Amino acid sequence: MGFLAGLLPGIHPNQIYFFILLSGLGLEPNIFVVFLASISVSNIVFSYIPSFFLSLPDSSTIVNVLPAHKMVLKGDGLKALLISLTSIIIICLIVVLCLPLFIFLVPLLQKITKPFIHLLLLLLVAIMIIIEKDNSKRFFALFLFLISGIFGIVTLNSKIISSEKVLFPALTGLFGIPSLLFINKGKLPKQNSHEMYVKLNVKVILSGLLAGALAGILPGAGESQAGTVVSLLSRLKDEEIVGSLAGINIANLLFSVIALVETGNIRSGLAESLSTIEIKHYFLLFLGAFIFSLGFSCILCIFFSKWFLKLIEKIDYEKIGRIIIYSTITLTLVFTGIWGLLVLIIATSLGILPLLLGVKRTNNMGFLMLPVILHYSNLVM
Repeated sequence: MGFLAGLLPGIHPNQIYFFILLSGLGLEPNIFVVFLASISVSNIVFSYIPSFFLSLPDSSTIVNVLPAHKMVLKGDGLKALLISLTSIIIICLIVVLCLPLFIFLVPLLQKITKPFIHLLLLLLVAIMIIIEKDNSKRFFALFLFLISGIFGIVTLNSKIISSEKVLFPALTGLFGIPSLLFINKGKLPKQNSHEMYVKLNVKVILSGLLAGALAGILPGAGESQAGTVVSLLSRLKDEEIVGSLAGINIANLLFSVIALVETGNIRSGLAESLSTIEIKHYFLLFLGAFIFSLGFSCILCIFFSKWFLKLIEKIDYEKIGRIIIYSTITLTLVFTGIWGLLVLIIATSLGILPLLLGVKRTNNMGFLMLPVILHYSNLVM
């Protein structure tokens, strides 16, 4: 199930989690925990294939798509994938080995930072705008942040379409389809498949671990916001950013479970599902299943990606782009209906603007960030 949720746009693991809960399968707690651990980790691993090679992001790979796609266009797509897989394995092992320390720190950090979430996010927004090249670009960046933020407030609070369902058309429109519309003609550049040496320095691992930890334990701070911080503030190369952002994905997931175990706070769909049982009694089982599934999924992902690349390298990349766009429209209609299609159209229009105005596409993160800022500043219910 995690394999399918990762590969197929429009299927989020949260949908699988909630389906399991609603269907009343009556799984024993130990089987339930292993099942959820396997789904969550395999989804992360396999989601890199469509997000890297087809530019179809979800909420956990939005920022990662941009540097990874640059590597794909240079023929280094497989290297980007290997960097991501190596990063998540290393960070997963660090979290497990340092578990006693993190169990102590997580409740403390949550208590200290919760009153200042909106201020921290406002600081991030200010940095995003200031680093634009000149005042006109800064004005456009602020405009994009506000307009995408208003769009986020309206859609995420809509009673017509659920906030979970609206994420696929919104995020794909803001960050995926615009890249496909502006794609160059010709085939996908031949991807290097020779033996590659992947090296991750301490800065890459630490940035992924710390940013992912903050995303996993702080209310209002998600993977996308953490990824934006790393992308904007670090002086990492594209390869290093890819590794750091992959680390954020896995650290966020693990720390959201640690936060559930230690504080009872729910920070993810996985944590919400695990909260239905006495997770403290099954936490070590969860970690064991998580690590085993991670290793197995990484091996399977490497073999599958090589086959996948051989297939798409033979097809005109512009045609692939059109097929993906048509498929996205179809999936949007199937999963979210006509209102989801309307969201997709509006989001795509907003997603094109940064390319036309020459500003960073991360400014469209206002879609997720502005609603959170308003919520934690008590300006909205």
